[in-house]
Amino acid sequence: MTKTRSTSKNTKPSASARQIFTTSDANEAYRHFLPRVQAEVPAERAEVCRLSIELVRANVDRGVQAVLPHLGRVREKLPLCPIDDVLELPSLALGLVAAAGRVATAASEREIEARLEKFRPMRDLTLRQLEIFADLKLVPKQRVAAIRRGSGPVDSARDGVDIAGMFDELADALDGKHPFSRDYLAEMAEHASWLLVQLRPRGAQQKPSERSPEAIVRDQFWTVIHQRYEHLREAGVAVFGLRQLDAHVPPIGARTPAPSTAQTSGTAKPGSAGPVPPAAAPDLTAEP
Repeated sequence: MTKTRSTSKNTKPSASARQIFTTSDANEAYRHFLPRVQAEVPAERAEVCRLSIELVRANVDRGVQAVLPHLGRVREKLPLCPIDDVLELPSLALGLVAAAGRVATAASEREIEARLEKFRPMRDLTLRQLEIFADLKLVPKQRVAAIRRGSGPVDSARDGVDIAGMFDELADALDGKHPFSRDYLAEMAEHASWLLVQLRPRGAQQKPSERSPEAIVRDQFWTVIHQRYEHLREAGVAVFGLRQLDAHVPPIGARTPAPSTAQTSGTAKPGSAGPVPPAAAPDLTAEP
């Protein structure tokens, strides 16, 4: 549900006043903020988001909840602080969650090895069958020998593509002469194609990877959040002072220590902020 701050019909809002967008729906937040973050942050200036998205969300929620009861003091001490942008941070962080979910990640070593375990016996069986056909002069012997040459996972994956191609090209001549169904050969080819995308040839130099369009959008969201969070920290200084700032508005990448036994029993250590309960959606409908 979207809430906005209302203005009196008889009062003309100032040129800087605007509606404050809040939502608990990550996809709604993504759709709302997408045009704005793309306009504010060109793709080449988007900082790469290297922090945990959930950690960012937790610190954003904690900081906004801490400052929210003191907006009057913030406006008095920091008249130029873009407080409306600050109050939208929790929803903007939800948009970051949705943006990050659209970014495809590289396969893990475990996933690659699992694929190789499925692919290797399929490649070996079909290649041996082609070699038998080559001895019987049913397929070109030199082409089969070329497939056999080489070693290593990348070469094997390339073999899978070539083997499937030969069976498809010579399907009529080999019909009824081997045990492999079309589905079996298609599955082998799919494994081979996937592996070729994921594997890097041995000795190949690592090049800086280009960000996908989805990754750029994620980083644009992150860059805007990072910029606005600095204003939240400034507001935190105005409210709590520099010495108490981190206890109420932590650095955006800070990890909150697990509560101690004393804290969980209701007695916090002196100077400790204690455990932070989950933040409720702020009510921005009323003017502080």
